[in-house]
Amino acid sequence: DRRHFLMSAGGAALAGVAGPARGQSEAKQSPPPDVGSKFTADGRVMRFAGNTVICHLPQQGPAASCFDALMDIYREAAGHAFVQKVALLPPSSYHMTVFGAANDSDRRPRHWPTGVASDAPISVCSKVLADRLRGFKSETTLPIRMRVDLAEPAADERPLTLRLLPHDSAENARLRKLRDRLAQAIGIQTPDHDKYRFHITLGYLVAWLTPDENEAFRSRMRDWREMVAARAPTIELGAPEFCTFDDMFAFHRQFYLA
Repeated sequence: DRRHFLMSAGGAALAGVAGPARGQSEAKQSPPPDVGSKFTADGRVMRFAGNTVICHLPQQGPAASCFDALMDIYREAAGHAFVQKVALLPPSSYHMTVFGAANDSDRRPRHWPTGVASDAPISVCSKVLADRLRGFKSETTLPIRMRVDLAEPAADERPLTLRLLPHDSAENARLRKLRDRLAQAIGIQTPDHDKYRFHITLGYLVAWLTPDENEAFRSRMRDWREMVAARAPTIELGAPEFCTFDDMFAFHRQFYLA
């Protein structure tokens, strides 16, 4: 499913990924998993259409502290050699996924909505889901409150994401209940539904990092993760939005979930 990534290391930062095992020749190595679907090997965005329920990161006002911190990372990123292997997302796209719905490339059972023909155009799928969700009540206390996950991510975690945690156990219970209700309303419940981890995606890996690049990446991300947590100890998000997208650069709000 759509799991976007930044360039931070740590459970709430971006995790760098070194290439496949040594012993494979470079010619035989598979590219990172999002190359050829979301991005080309040289970092150009590709068509990858679908729909989703997200919260865009506030860019103005008192809740913009997280966005402002991520903008400082975006400004700095180009100065690091490892970022040459990352396709950065435009900051206007920054969001937290609440429920990844359907995309044009994955029509497997449990990943594609029930009651929608498996060969239906993605535009038809989006219209059906919009109809299913138009009267949906989120029953979520606003703002949604999150915090940076400071745990170090697994060495092979990808894509690179800023991992988030609900602010407290009550917020976690509300969000998990919301995801369960969305799964029922939309007609999608992936096998990893209960293990879903919230995140903000900042970029996608388009070439494997060398071990030295990966070490530098994770070290810098550790600092970035802690910086974001210090500047935005509570990340406040507004009402979930049903969005459609043509690629990973923009998520077009159709309506808020009441």
